[in-house]
Amino acid sequence: MKKNALIISVISVLILVVFISGCTTNNNTSNQSNQNIIVQVTSSSQWNGTLTYNGTKFNINGTKNKNYNLGTNPGAVTIYLQKNNDVGGNLTVKLLQGSNIIETQSTSLQKEIINMSHNF
Repeated sequence: MKKNALIISVISVLILVVFISGCTTNNNTSNQSNQNIIVQVTSSSQWNGTLTYNGTKFNINGTKNKNYNLGTNPGAVTIYLQKNNDVGGNLTVKLLQGSNIIETQSTSLQKEIINMSHNF
């Protein structure tokens, strides 16, 4: 009888350990969908174009570097940019989610167009 009680006790402890380990979760994971989408423009000259997200089209332009924060769920994103002048240098566009690069395009040619699209 004592042997059966010992076996039942061991099985009960094992079931309890399995149950407890299955009921705990690790909340230290990084959820990408909660991170903002950023359009990062890096340039050594003037540029202009359009940025479309959440169904709205915006005219954008600048000299040098600029960031656009699109929030966590911008839907379909389209970026259309070109350098305004014949000055050399690079024009780079990065689409970021948090610190992760989703897509990047770059040109050093005069008046070349960058056209990028992504659905979130």
